[in-house]
Amino acid sequence: MYHYSAVIIGAGPSGLATLRHLRRYHIPAIAIEKRHDVGGVWLYEEGPQRHSSAYKTLVTITSKSRSAFSDFPFPPEAPDYLPYTEVQKYFRRYAEHFGLLEHIRFGEEVQAARRENAHWVIQTNKNTYEASYLIVASGHHWKPFLPTYPGTFTGESYHSHDYTDPYQLKGRRLLVVGAGNSGADIAVDGVRFAQSVDLSIRRGYHILPKFGFFGEATDALYHKLLSPMPLKLRHYLAGLTVRFLTGSPTRYGMPKPDHPIFYTHPLVNSELLYHIRHGKVRLRPGIHHLDGQKVYFTDGTYGEYDTLIWATGYEMAFPFLPAHLAPTENRLIRLYLHIFHLDEPTLTFVGLIQPNGCLWNLSELQGQLIAHFILGSYRLPAHAEAEAARYWQEHQRRYAHSPRHLLEVDWHEYYRLLRKLIRQSQPRLAYA
Repeated sequence: MYHYSAVIIGAGPSGLATLRHLRRYHIPAIAIEKRHDVGGVWLYEEGPQRHSSAYKTLVTITSKSRSAFSDFPFPPEAPDYLPYTEVQKYFRRYAEHFGLLEHIRFGEEVQAARRENAHWVIQTNKNTYEASYLIVASGHHWKPFLPTYPGTFTGESYHSHDYTDPYQLKGRRLLVVGAGNSGADIAVDGVRFAQSVDLSIRRGYHILPKFGFFGEATDALYHKLLSPMPLKLRHYLAGLTVRFLTGSPTRYGMPKPDHPIFYTHPLVNSELLYHIRHGKVRLRPGIHHLDGQKVYFTDGTYGEYDTLIWATGYEMAFPFLPAHLAPTENRLIRLYLHIFHLDEPTLTFVGLIQPNGCLWNLSELQGQLIAHFILGSYRLPAHAEAEAARYWQEHQRRYAHSPRHLLEVDWHEYYRLLRKLIRQSQPRLAYA
């Protein structure tokens, strides 16, 4: 049995950033990764057992200037928004630069993690490890959520998780269900390859373009101009700017959003509205029932389709954890700062958030704070449980009431909070 101070499950961006900072403080730690390389969902793969949700046209929705790790910028020649291939290469270079690869156990899948004799015992398909701390960075975009409707669809039907190549859409009469970022991308791909494209949505959306005034990346503009402002004013001006740039969603035949901007996860796409206005993507309301290759909608209309793609999000799932410690919709209240498990202080999570900005650089801060926690320079406050309860009450008021938005955080608020805690708890150690 191999013993470490900390074992990290996953070597995607969250696991890599955490491993970098634990090793930076000379904390004996490894990451366990079931695949052959780093990158998490950005490591493209095909086949029925694939873990990644990446597809061949996948491009980031946050710009390179707002996505890089703090000590490892993207090269100047990189495009503003990066294809998945460049993102995965970036994470590989990051791992090589900081000497992380030798501390990652590739090709090992965690089957169970349990507390035993005051330690974590982590069983993989190849080895057994023991650790004082368990850090879960396995992601939350791998187990598809599939809704159910009355009736049966007899055409081709699959979740967006199984979408890999736009050639899958060639000549198809396509219905995409759900207008998250993946659903919008697939609908746009369908314009180029499918015979026809319909998009089923149940609500109105604030759709953010990738570029704003003077050709500047939208998230970079937001950071420069609005981030110093109070939250409500920042959101108000952001909503006003989006309406100025794109007009009202009703001009595109979409329902008027019944919520303010950032009440739901941002939909960032510069092509969807263009194709809707050109008649290349036809909007449909929610589904009422299915009948063969016909899909009936809530407004009484129907359409006939060859292919139905469910872009309906993912479920949180941690099958290797004891059931009473695995985060679920009802147990998220037991996580302090989305990181520390209040029922088991040696169990922490990285990347279990959905920010209105890039996840990677927030995961980096989470990893730093966990390192401070392991070293003892950061401790949870005595009133952590009360703070967590208040936080989740406020979260319910601020964000949409749906499983998809349980993990939402405001990037700038969360960043400032973690930076403050990290500065206050800086260990008095020399590190590389």
